Amino acid sequence: MSRSFQLAALCLIPFLASCSKDQEAPAAEPSNVTATRTTIGAPTTPAVPDGPAIAEADVSAILEEMTQALRKFSFEKKRLPTSIDELVTAGYLGAKPTAPGSKRFAIDPKEARVVLK
Repeated sequence: MSRSFQLAALCLIPFLASCSKDQEAPAAEPSNVTATRTTIGAPTTPAVPDGPAIAEADVSAILEEMTQALRKFSFEKKRLPTSIDELVTAGYLGAKPTAPGSKRFAIDPKEARVVLK
């Protein structure tokens, strides 16, 4: 046999060996996971923990999620929403979360983000 044929045969052996192995079947999902799965781009409701002391990290996560919804709305509609309620009505947020304390969520038009006032 020629040297190039031997080299080609050696390169194909690992490939052919891996093809003959049985592929593992994907694990079955629990039935409750399928029912709660959401599609990409589906509106979600930011979760606001109950209680007087909401962690700063929780508020930051909520603001980030709402800002992403605002920016998606702005990109698709080519304008800023007039209020947080418009994001909910248009389906970009599942529901308007309750702001901590006596503060409220507002839209900062210069930064195109949701802030806490």
